[in-house]
Amino acid sequence: MRYSTLFSTLLAAAGTVSANECTIKCKEGIACGFYVTASGVDDIPGICGGLWDNLKQFNACIGVGVPDCGGEDGELTWQFSNGSSCNGGDIEATWWDATKNKFGAIQCHWT
Repeated sequence: MRYSTLFSTLLAAAGTVSANECTIKCKEGIACGFYVTASGVDDIPGICGGLWDNLKQFNACIGVGVPDCGGEDGELTWQFSNGSSCNGGDIEATWWDATKNKFGAIQCHWT
Protein backbone atom coordinates (compact mmCIF):
# COMPACT_ATOMS: atom_id res chain seq x y z
CA MET A 1 0.00 0.00 0.00
CA ARG A 2 1.36 3.40 -0.90
CA TYR A 3 2.08 5.76 1.98
CA SER A 4 -0.19 8.49 0.59
CA THR A 5 -3.13 6.08 0.48
CA LEU A 6 -2.29 4.74 3.93
CA PHE A 7 -1.97 8.25 5.32
CA SER A 8 -5.32 9.31 3.87
CA THR A 9 -6.91 6.21 5.39
CA LEU A 10 -5.34 6.94 8.77
CA LEU A 11 -6.54 10.55 8.77
CA ALA A 12 -10.06 9.54 7.81
CA ALA A 13 -10.10 6.99 10.62
CA ALA A 14 -8.90 9.61 13.10
CA GLY A 15 -12.04 11.67 12.55
CA THR A 16 -12.38 15.37 13.04
CA VAL A 17 -9.84 17.02 15.29
CA SER A 18 -10.69 20.24 17.07
CA ALA A 19 -8.30 23.17 17.61
CA ASN A 20 -5.02 22.76 19.50
CA GLU A 21 -4.94 19.02 19.34
CA CYS A 22 -2.54 16.36 18.20
CA THR A 23 -3.83 13.01 17.03
CA ILE A 24 -1.69 10.01 16.11
CA LYS A 25 -3.17 7.04 14.30
CA CYS A 26 -1.00 4.03 13.47
CA LYS A 27 -1.77 1.24 11.04
CA GLU A 28 -0.32 -2.19 11.83
CA GLY A 29 2.25 -0.59 14.16
CA ILE A 30 4.41 0.51 11.23
CA ALA A 31 3.16 3.71 9.61
CA CYS A 32 1.51 6.49 11.58
CA GLY A 33 -0.42 9.58 10.61
CA PHE A 34 0.21 12.70 12.70
CA TYR A 35 -2.39 15.49 12.68
CA VAL A 36 -2.08 18.77 14.59
CA THR A 37 -4.46 21.72 14.58
CA ALA A 38 -4.19 25.06 16.33
CA SER A 39 -6.22 28.27 16.43
CA GLY A 40 -5.12 31.88 16.61
CA VAL A 41 -1.84 31.36 14.74
CA ASP A 42 -0.74 34.74 13.38
CA ASP A 43 2.08 33.67 11.02
CA ILE A 44 1.12 30.31 9.58
CA PRO A 45 3.94 30.10 6.96
CA GLY A 46 6.55 31.04 9.57
CA ILE A 47 5.22 28.59 12.16
CA CYS A 48 5.03 25.82 9.55
CA GLY A 49 8.67 26.42 8.67
CA GLY A 50 9.59 26.30 12.34
CA LEU A 51 7.69 23.05 12.84
CA TRP A 52 9.47 21.30 9.98
CA ASP A 53 12.87 22.68 11.04
CA ASN A 54 12.42 21.64 14.67
CA LEU A 55 11.05 18.19 13.84
CA LYS A 56 14.44 17.34 12.30
CA GLN A 57 16.04 17.25 15.78
CA PHE A 58 14.36 13.86 16.38
CA ASN A 59 16.05 11.08 14.45
CA ALA A 60 12.93 8.91 14.75
CA CYS A 61 10.93 11.58 12.89
CA ILE A 62 13.26 12.04 9.92
CA GLY A 63 11.78 10.77 6.68
CA VAL A 64 8.40 12.47 6.75
CA GLY A 65 5.87 11.27 4.18
CA VAL A 66 2.92 13.20 2.75
CA PRO A 67 3.95 16.48 4.42
CA ASP A 68 1.42 19.29 4.66
CA CYS A 69 1.29 22.43 6.78
CA GLY A 70 -0.83 25.48 6.20
CA GLY A 71 -4.14 27.07 6.91
CA GLU A 72 -5.97 30.37 6.84
CA ASP A 73 -7.70 32.81 9.16
CA GLY A 74 -5.45 31.74 12.03
CA GLU A 75 -6.38 28.04 11.76
CA LEU A 76 -3.19 26.01 11.32
CA THR A 77 -3.16 22.38 10.19
CA TRP A 78 0.07 20.33 10.26
CA GLN A 79 0.00 16.74 9.12
CA PHE A 80 2.38 14.07 7.91
CA SER A 81 3.09 10.37 8.04
CA ASN A 82 6.08 8.67 9.61
CA GLY A 83 7.17 5.47 11.28
CA SER A 84 5.82 4.41 14.64
CA SER A 85 9.07 5.31 16.43
CA CYS A 86 8.23 9.01 15.97
CA ASN A 87 6.03 9.70 18.99
CA GLY A 88 3.79 12.23 20.66
CA GLY A 89 6.56 13.55 22.88
CA ASP A 90 8.61 14.38 19.79
CA ILE A 91 5.66 16.26 18.28
CA GLU A 92 4.86 18.12 21.51
CA ALA A 93 8.51 19.17 21.90
CA THR A 94 8.62 20.29 18.26
CA TRP A 95 5.50 22.39 18.82
CA TRP A 96 7.06 23.99 21.91
CA ASP A 97 10.33 24.71 20.12
CA ALA A 98 8.56 26.30 17.14
CA THR A 99 5.92 28.29 19.07
CA LYS A 100 6.91 28.46 22.76
CA ASN A 101 3.20 27.60 23.22
CA LYS A 102 2.27 31.14 22.14
CA PHE A 103 -0.94 29.67 20.66
CA GLY A 104 -1.48 27.18 23.47
CA ALA A 105 0.03 23.81 24.21
CA ILE A 106 -0.75 20.58 22.41
CA GLN A 107 -1.04 17.15 23.92
CA CYS A 108 -0.80 14.25 21.51
CA HIS A 109 -3.03 11.23 21.89
CA TRP A 110 -3.21 7.93 20.05
CA THR A 111 -6.45 6.91 18.43
